[in-house]
Amino acid sequence: MSVASFSLKRRLLFGSVIAIAVATILAGIGLDAISGLAIRALAQSQIDDEMRLLLASVEVNASNELSIDDGPQDSRFEIPNGGFYWQVGRSGKVELRSTSLWDEGIAWLNASSREAGAMSDVPGPNNIQLLAVERSVMISTPSGEQNVTALIALDNSELGPVRWRFFYAMAPSLVVLMLALIGAIVVFLRYGLRPLDNLSLELRSLRDRSTRQISGRYPDEIQPLIDSLNLLMTARDSQLQAARARAGDLAHGLKTPLAVLEATARNLAEAGQVEASATVREEVWRMDAQVRRTLAQTRASLAAAQSSRKTNLSTVLTKVVSAMRKLEADSIIKFEVQGPSDVMVMVDESDLTNIAGNVLDNARKWALSHCLVTVVAHRASTRVEMQIEDDGPGLPSNADYSFIKRGKRLDETISGTGFGLAIAKDIVEAYGGDLEMSKSDLGGLKVSVRLPRGVGEG
Repeated sequence: MSVASFSLKRRLLFGSVIAIAVATILAGIGLDAISGLAIRALAQSQIDDEMRLLLASVEVNASNELSIDDGPQDSRFEIPNGGFYWQVGRSGKVELRSTSLWDEGIAWLNASSREAGAMSDVPGPNNIQLLAVERSVMISTPSGEQNVTALIALDNSELGPVRWRFFYAMAPSLVVLMLALIGAIVVFLRYGLRPLDNLSLELRSLRDRSTRQISGRYPDEIQPLIDSLNLLMTARDSQLQAARARAGDLAHGLKTPLAVLEATARNLAEAGQVEASATVREEVWRMDAQVRRTLAQTRASLAAAQSSRKTNLSTVLTKVVSAMRKLEADSIIKFEVQGPSDVMVMVDESDLTNIAGNVLDNARKWALSHCLVTVVAHRASTRVEMQIEDDGPGLPSNADYSFIKRGKRLDETISGTGFGLAIAKDIVEAYGGDLEMSKSDLGGLKVSVRLPRGVGEG
């Protein structure tokens, strides 16, 4: 079952991007609202300027009629439906109006003194929406002071293009700001999470047994966890040392009883009880083999858990093959080793010797004339494969591979306890490798051993 990827960095980056995007959108909405208020304020400022000109030019002549002397100069006042409008009147009646209004009028706002000068939305000619400002002044006439009201209105639709131009000018800046913030977040996450990347490398070194402790100084939020892990590793190493010592004590404790049983078997043979002696001796050998296998497995497990050293596979194979050649000095068996000479594996040297020795010894016993050792080390792989083949009879087609677990021999005519391959398999698996058997191209048995590759190997 596959496990979905769970990356803290991706989660933080995704959340930050979403937050920045939302904040940018909200900022755009806010700036758009502010720009609308600013444009409206500019429109009111323009209306106020025209209002001052209009009120300054209003007069009441001798016939008690309103007149305008050099009023507002904006050209839109002179164009019918030009978008800028003014009107002047008394007592709610429009007496003078701009050419842009033609013969239309705008409803008076009837603003109180407190609201005078405030801009309001009002309907205008042809159902357009206007922004209007209304003010009143007292004008002295021969008949006394008269209240004259003036209203100036601006087509609201003229503000839209200005607002959109502001938005179009603002949008690229917001996008650039958003991208800059996302870039800053990426840099921040790389910097902020760098201690976790370093911790990942340290944990990988622990897993590969190239170090025994996590080194370096980490942020205060992580350092207590690092200290606890180092204490745990120290305690585990102490427990492993104690377990190794107990395994050694067990081995020494069993030697004497087995020696006594061996002596008893000899006494039985001397007393004429040959069959009983053979039975006892066979069981002694089996017990001794089982003890050796258990001790080898225990030692390998402890060494695998503690080992941080790399061993040259070719060097060990050369030593083991040299020993095999001495054992077969009078035979015609040819030992051949193929492969690179600089391959390193993360296996204790004594355990690697035990693995190669047991597998090669099995091949030596069964080989007719040729024993081939091939080392395969692919550059992209994290494992090294060692293949040991012989040209012996091989395994029958109906062979049961379970003998490698129980120490059962397929052919009782060959001396040995049958635990060699089983011990090798136990040690290989203790280091996280695997051992498989198949038919060799030479005609005999091929044993493939895959072991963890040395850290930093090319």
